[in-house]
Amino acid sequence: MNANASGARPLLPVPSHAYFAKNVSPVVQEQLRHAESAGLAGRADLGLGTLLYALAELPRLADDDRVALAEMVSLLTRWGAPGPGPWAFLDELAASCHTPRARGAVFLAQARAARGKAMAEYGTRALFEFTSAGDIGGQALALSRMSFPADAGLSPAYRRKLARRGLALAQQSGEPWIIALVAGMFAAVETYQGRKRAPKRWRQAVSLLSADLDAVTGEIASLNYLNWALTCAYFGDYHTALEAVARGRVVGRGPWVNKFAAVEALVRHRTGHLDAAREQAGVAMAGVAPGIRELGSAVAAAVTFETARRLQHDNLEEVVEVAYATSPPCGASAAATLAYIRHARREPRPARGLPRILRKAREAEHHFGWEDALLALAEIAPAAARDEAAAMSRLWSPYPRAAAIRSVVEGHLAGKRGWTSLIKGADALADMGEPITAGRAYHAAAKVAPSRLEQAHARDRAAQLLTSTGADRSLATLARDRSLHHGLLHVPENQRHQVNAGLTPRERDVALLAAQGFTAVEIADHLGITVGTARNYVMNVRRKFGSVPKRRLALVLGIVGEPD
Repeated sequence: MNANASGARPLLPVPSHAYFAKNVSPVVQEQLRHAESAGLAGRADLGLGTLLYALAELPRLADDDRVALAEMVSLLTRWGAPGPGPWAFLDELAASCHTPRARGAVFLAQARAARGKAMAEYGTRALFEFTSAGDIGGQALALSRMSFPADAGLSPAYRRKLARRGLALAQQSGEPWIIALVAGMFAAVETYQGRKRAPKRWRQAVSLLSADLDAVTGEIASLNYLNWALTCAYFGDYHTALEAVARGRVVGRGPWVNKFAAVEALVRHRTGHLDAAREQAGVAMAGVAPGIRELGSAVAAAVTFETARRLQHDNLEEVVEVAYATSPPCGASAAATLAYIRHARREPRPARGLPRILRKAREAEHHFGWEDALLALAEIAPAAARDEAAAMSRLWSPYPRAAAIRSVVEGHLAGKRGWTSLIKGADALADMGEPITAGRAYHAAAKVAPSRLEQAHARDRAAQLLTSTGADRSLATLARDRSLHHGLLHVPENQRHQVNAGLTPRERDVALLAAQGFTAVEIADHLGITVGTARNYVMNVRRKFGSVPKRRLALVLGIVGEPD
């Protein structure tokens, strides 16, 4: 753990001024300090155990004690406390509170630790209790929690209305920490809804807290900096993203070290600094907070895709699921990486999974963060991408990176008429400092260039960008496209004699037949090979997918399941 994690700010000597609990007993304060220390040391489970002991051994707890315990349990849950234990603890605290304000504070603590519909449900409960208590600040926080989850069944317009009302109440409360937290939620709502004001909202949100931060206000400031950085990364504003990461590291402690590393890893990969991306992904993967290891794993897989000779995707499907639950944009990027790896391995239906990611974005009315999934689909399976692109057309945002990706996608789908769109998108991506994606777009443009001169320009630009970043796999793909350069480019050393690191063409044929239930004898007869050779091919295919049983090949290879 670095200095930011352990020494930038002292542990709570007194109840935080961002707590709803103002009069916490000394004995509970002591337990809170022990729990926070354990959480900062990466032992959120031990911190939770400390609080469970306090609840069991201290029968006469006041409501403020219960609220303080609930807020720390919520914090430990976000730091990685496992299992159902925290939720049972929070339910018990809520049930034992005597006043509506205290119950509202506990429900709000549950909402902050929850996701999706559960966040809205606990936010609604908190709003009811805070309204009964006449607590304006509590109402503001509850409304902001209700406004955010896009899968809670609320329309975008209604969520924005809730967020606006929450911000107005927060400002009326006069509490800086409440204003900062609600302003961050409002900025997130506007980001996902593709509002042009969203970047300005984030700058305002991160400026609302002073440098004098305790554990809870530090948590709020860190959250706003993290989300601002992530938003800028998907806008294509990488300089500001790194600025937000640097500023967030000053106030962030404990698991925030790993969270900021995950965002920096994403930015470094996008900007072509693959060694730095790999290093930061390693820091993220060492974290314990839910979802952060998976975000680091997704970036590490993207780096490996470009730099490694052999490709595996092991548990990347699970990584995609967890990453999407943590951050839909990061989950979409992880799904795109998985599709590229499957494509390089020559697996059947390599783009499987991408339509589901795009469908989720449509259902949630997300105008932000799904672009990588559609781009990968357009590159790998253009026929399937046409319908998806049409369905997503109303959700494109006005942000610069989205506009560039849209141009590249439209170029891919236009076929031989795609030169203008491809070169426009490639130029925009190169200008914003995203060389690998730009290099692949220039390669695609070169293949449909209207003249030899323009073809040479696009080809040379692709080679320059991909070479400068060490994106060896994308460079090897360009070098193997000899119609563009007639042998002038060379395949990088680590990609030679390794067209793909997965199935050979013959193994792919055998895999498809085996997955359909063909026996070795039937495969041999169908392909004109010996039975022994067919058996060897089946064994090779199973080995490359972790010795999967033959009966599960159809599922593993995506031959059954959702269509592309």
